[in-house]
Amino acid sequence: MQISTLLVGLFFLGGVALLGGMLWQVGIAGFLMSLQALGFWVGPFVLLDTIPIFLHTAGWAACFQDKRHSIRFWQLYLVRLAGSAINQVTPTATIGGEVVKVLLLKPSLPREQAAASVVIDKSSITLAQILYLALGTLYLTGHLSLPEELRLGLSLALGLISLGLIIFVASQRYGLLSRLVRGLGRLKIGQARLQRLSQRLMPLDTHLIAYYTTQPWRFVGSIVWHFLAFAFDGAKTYILLRFLLGNNAPGFAHAVMVAVAVNALEQMFFFVPARLGTLEGIRFTVLSALGVAQVYGLAFGLVARLDALFWNGLGLLAYALCTHLPLLPRLPQPATTASSSGPPPT
Repeated sequence: MQISTLLVGLFFLGGVALLGGMLWQVGIAGFLMSLQALGFWVGPFVLLDTIPIFLHTAGWAACFQDKRHSIRFWQLYLVRLAGSAINQVTPTATIGGEVVKVLLLKPSLPREQAAASVVIDKSSITLAQILYLALGTLYLTGHLSLPEELRLGLSLALGLISLGLIIFVASQRYGLLSRLVRGLGRLKIGQARLQRLSQRLMPLDTHLIAYYTTQPWRFVGSIVWHFLAFAFDGAKTYILLRFLLGNNAPGFAHAVMVAVAVNALEQMFFFVPARLGTLEGIRFTVLSALGVAQVYGLAFGLVARLDALFWNGLGLLAYALCTHLPLLPRLPQPATTASSSGPPPT
């Protein structure tokens, strides 16, 4: 058995144990009460995710250098749904879904152009997420009394992540990816393989340099679209807590704190397959820390699970449709000349 397979199994069992422990703590009666707390409004509430998915798709659309490509917005929407579902249901460190996006776009765009858009979008969405967490933390420090150590720790962590990401974006802007791999090849460890990888990365570097040189404001616009999608999560959390707790729901500042804490903690447990246990456990723990009854903390987690099941199911359906039906436009094939198709000369 490979080590990676063993780790996936251990993480999965850990998620099952976490979910089981949470249900054991609440009890069957509490679990049934949490189901009753959901109500019929959970269906329309789940559909609210249409808005952030739309915003994230708009952010990705801004990452293409050529605005006149043949892929329409709804087609890009389907591809993003499919990639997000693969990221969520497989333990691929949020990379597997990005590869799927490139593969789904390959019939419609040159592979290097599709890969460049995905790399740029990954950088854009990470920068937007850091900006969201930073501004959320700044908002909380002005409205809630947070310990000084917690504020300093969050600021330091966000600063280090931002610095690393800025260096990564700069390496894209100046075409350093292929050079870095080529430099590693000088260590004479897997030299031939690294040289081949460097040659494959050179066309990608060319597309990245062209985008950052000619379309810098499109990259800024992409960050704005992604940031709006993350910001909507705070409003959605506030709406959900109002649905669950009514007049006893915490205020908007606490709702933002819950959204920021959940977002930050989920990045730490991305390796758990299907986020089993962690999806519910994070929300359960955060609400319990605010003094909310455990029944409602469990209901909060169950809504997130239902939301994930619905949208991941749609994403897998979108993946099946994109791979089996001609939903995406095809690149024009080069015409075959008569001389090449005729019999060989004698």
